[in-house]
Amino acid sequence: MKNNELPDQPLSDDPEENLRMENELLRLKLKAELGGDSHSSGNLPPEIENEFLKNVMAFEQNFAKAKDQKPVKVYDLLGKPDFKKSEDLKGEELEKALEEIIDLLAEKNIEVYFGDDNEYDSRTRYHFITEELFDHETTFMPMPGMTTHYDYEEFHPNHRKDIQRRAEDFLSEWFKQSIDERCWELADQFILPDRQILTKAEVVAQIKRIFEAYTSFTDEKYKIIDVGFQLDEYSGVGHAEGVVKYDAILENGETVRIGGPFKLYMTLETGWWSIFHMIFPGFKYA
Repeated sequence: MKNNELPDQPLSDDPEENLRMENELLRLKLKAELGGDSHSSGNLPPEIENEFLKNVMAFEQNFAKAKDQKPVKVYDLLGKPDFKKSEDLKGEELEKALEEIIDLLAEKNIEVYFGDDNEYDSRTRYHFITEELFDHETTFMPMPGMTTHYDYEEFHPNHRKDIQRRAEDFLSEWFKQSIDERCWELADQFILPDRQILTKAEVVAQIKRIFEAYTSFTDEKYKIIDVGFQLDEYSGVGHAEGVVKYDAILENGETVRIGGPFKLYMTLETGWWSIFHMIFPGFKYA
């Protein structure tokens, strides 16, 4: 038996025990050969864990090979298919061509994500795939059982939508009283109007003290009225503003109605918008 192969013969007469032993060998193999480390959950069925470990092994091996491979275009991976330019297609012909291209990508375990709200029409999707993604170079080769995902908005960031999403995520976390230091909507530093700088931990501590004063927030409503941003070459600043109202419930059952305008100031760093200052009903910097 070669060092990089698992034994062909069963390790035990008990099929389940044999599978557990094979899983242990796979974990050791991952750690020894690829530096990977996989910890098993005692509640995970051995057959599911076996499939998972094999997929991880295949992924790690493919990733290791990719480091030494020459980049190739997605178009070449697909076998250089014939296609028409988007401006040469109309109506049902465009829809059929888009469907065929998506099916071809699926055959090579490639999927393109365009968001959940059907914001981008068929022509935009077809144009992106055939005239942008086709020219994209990659070293990661398609492999059975795993899908390579491409996100349209990684190529064409929708900053307005990202800022609105970040505001909506913050509002949701506020109403649930679940904001903590792991909250990705908040920047690592907050800058106040007087140029005072607070750490994320300091702001979260202030928010938690507010949460501790109430048992829950209920009957929440909000409306985002405006989203704006300015960009330079590598970063940007933006905001989301609107109105919000909600009921804050005290321990004695009394209800305090809180509401008014809000404005969340955000900064763009390494492609991610996060809140670095806020004016929000119910919150005040200590």
